[in-house]
Amino acid sequence: MPPLFSTFTLLTEILVTIAVLTIFYQGYRHNKFLKKLTIVTLLYETLFNISYMSYRALTHEAKVGSHIHTPFHIAVAAFHGIFSIIMFVALVIFLLVAMKKYKNEHNFFKSHKIITFTFLVLWFVAILSGIFFYYLAYFTNT
Repeated sequence: MPPLFSTFTLLTEILVTIAVLTIFYQGYRHNKFLKKLTIVTLLYETLFNISYMSYRALTHEAKVGSHIHTPFHIAVAAFHGIFSIIMFVALVIFLLVAMKKYKNEHNFFKSHKIITFTFLVLWFVAILSGIFFYYLAYFTNT
């Protein structure tokens, strides 16, 4: 059975992704930057998800019950952890720059379509790697 904290974090990360998509959609399609949602999303990511990853990194044991991590598990964990931190920093920078640009009635996301699209694809890679890691960690025995 997965730890409650891990399950809660996974589910809320899906909600964070919905918030990020909403922020990008409203900014791109309607030239409306959702400042309050952005601040709440960034604060949540900072306070809860980053603290969760730190907690897991500091308290993780290599062997949990009968589950022993293979090199593949370790590689997925390392990729997800490193890539998620990179994407978190990118999210903070990207949204803060966008917030500043939208103050001047500038549709930042539409003006930077390639960067916006690339960011969203990479964001989904980070989210999907987290879901995959969760599956490997709690629902496989190899």
